[in-house]
Amino acid sequence: MIESITLANFKSFGEEQTIPLEPITVLVGPNNSGKSNFMSVARFLTNSFVTSVSTAVQAEGDSFFHLPLEGTESCVIRWDQGSNYYELKFSPYDDLPLSLERFSAKGQRPYFERQGPDLVVGEQFLPQVPDVDRFVFLQHHLLDGSQVLAAMKQWAPFARSRTIKLAVSSLRRDAEVIPQPEMGVDGQGLAAVVGLWRGAMPEKVEALNGFLSRCLPEMKDVLVRPAPVPGHQRLWFRQKDGLEFDAEHVSDGVLAFTALALHALSAEPGRILCIEEPEQSIHPKRLRELVDLLKDIVRERGCQFIIATHSTVLLNAFRDEPEAVLLFRRSDIGTRVKRLSDVPELVEALQQASPGDLLETGAFSTAF
Repeated sequence: MIESITLANFKSFGEEQTIPLEPITVLVGPNNSGKSNFMSVARFLTNSFVTSVSTAVQAEGDSFFHLPLEGTESCVIRWDQGSNYYELKFSPYDDLPLSLERFSAKGQRPYFERQGPDLVVGEQFLPQVPDVDRFVFLQHHLLDGSQVLAAMKQWAPFARSRTIKLAVSSLRRDAEVIPQPEMGVDGQGLAAVVGLWRGAMPEKVEALNGFLSRCLPEMKDVLVRPAPVPGHQRLWFRQKDGLEFDAEHVSDGVLAFTALALHALSAEPGRILCIEEPEQSIHPKRLRELVDLLKDIVRERGCQFIIATHSTVLLNAFRDEPEAVLLFRRSDIGTRVKRLSDVPELVEALQQASPGDLLETGAFSTAF
């Protein structure tokens, strides 16, 4: 599990700072304070893993580097998993975006370190290792690949991380029938994944239906049927009274709640899921039940969730876990982040008021 992420000169983050993470971390702050930028770290590292760091930098666009550059004038991204850490460091002025890559165990020399295109693994110097093929190259050119496997494991939480921001229009859209469907981060393809589960993964359908019927007492079953357009399928919901509604006529809240539940139940062990504003269209009571589901997934699979929210109800679910709440503010030197549990006056205020009350009254601004 990722214990912290350190950022410098990354998007709205200027001066270097280390941001602690919990199994479920909640991000709170005004619009444009940097919450979405922080969650985009997972997307960037996922793209770096499946393509290359250079390609991933380009995919993030012109706003990748914080301007003006602070401190050492390099972008730093480091994630710490307790005994090991991995660090990327690069500058917009480098010939190659990647100038330093280091994987190390705490208190030991790096397992491998790259300066520009050259790489040192243990005592072995390997010149001109291409960025896009670094792991493949190492596996083929080293007799002992243990360091490489360790490094790949360090990347593993980001190998299939998801940054979820649902759109009701996508949730209502019919899904094309394909062999291996996957739901998009906006909810597109929800019907196709449910169709796959109903045909090949009945245990997942049972888990989804069980959760939905527990949280939505009127609901009995989630179905998939052919859509009017050939080769497509549509989501349907059957209530306990026998009435059925398709995705075009069910409420926004039921669709969004179903999609978030499916994303959570689909999470592979050890993966990171980032969720933007899950409160959209969802009843407050359902938000508390969604948090309970995420906590179950954390216990069962060791997954990790990062949630950006403006919801007082969702925030109140973490009243007894102030270490899980991160406060965001924008400053002259970039986004600043503080953990709620590290601000004594706010910890004291929590004895008399809920986190949601503190959010509504603007008390969190006193942390900065």
